[in-house]
Amino acid sequence: MSSRRARMKIRLYTQAFSESVSDAVVRVRTIDTQSQDGPCAYELIDLMHAIVECVNRGILLRGGMTIGPVYIGSNGKGPIFGDGMVRAYEIEEEEAVYPRIVIDEEALAAYLSDETLWRDGAFDTYEARMVRPFIGVADDGSYFVDYLRSAGPGEFDSGLAGHFEFLKRHRKLILDNLATADAKAKRKLVWLANYHDRFVEELRSGYDMADASGAFYAELAVSPRELFDSLVIEGSWTGLVDRLVEIGGGVQAAD
Repeated sequence: MSSRRARMKIRLYTQAFSESVSDAVVRVRTIDTQSQDGPCAYELIDLMHAIVECVNRGILLRGGMTIGPVYIGSNGKGPIFGDGMVRAYEIEEEEAVYPRIVIDEEALAAYLSDETLWRDGAFDTYEARMVRPFIGVADDGSYFVDYLRSAGPGEFDSGLAGHFEFLKRHRKLILDNLATADAKAKRKLVWLANYHDRFVEELRSGYDMADASGAFYAELAVSPRELFDSLVIEGSWTGLVDRLVEIGGGVQAAD
């Protein structure tokens, strides 16, 4: 393909490009294109798929997502550089902290105010409903790619069974890393464990734990209660405090 045709293709519709830089991967998605095909929604979907695949391979990711000017070369093959890349690096280094992809607040604000970032160049209720599960809000107020909530049964070849197998792998990956982590890394993994447990508890609320032999059992050959209990990560990091409560027969706050 000629360089002119390559440039025309890049300008036609949103595309993603990537480049390895040291121990990181820089990923860029074009938004200034002739076809307004919803680049932000596409990017969130792609990032969710990337995180799921990395979990399946035993890899935890940390990164930052933003919107800003970036040079990708006339044919998209780089070198990649620009203010957008610098900002994403700052998010990954200083704000993400835990194994997660943090979404820049300014990027989210731009998405909510700029119709050109939406499919067909117009705010759309369908896209809004579709995108919402991809955006999580952490306890510190930061936004991140909520891959557990957005990766439902429909994302897996074996449907519901595949979804629960993924959650089992996610749990095992966290526990395996916790077993060998130093104190600093452990604190980061505890955040991930809490994220996992909160999602499992939320998912559990949608099933009847008392139905031990219904449709759930017929499909998965296990009762809802047994399966969900097996997905919880035991909070060993709370053991010392739990022991104090046990010794004291319960702890009451001082007046």
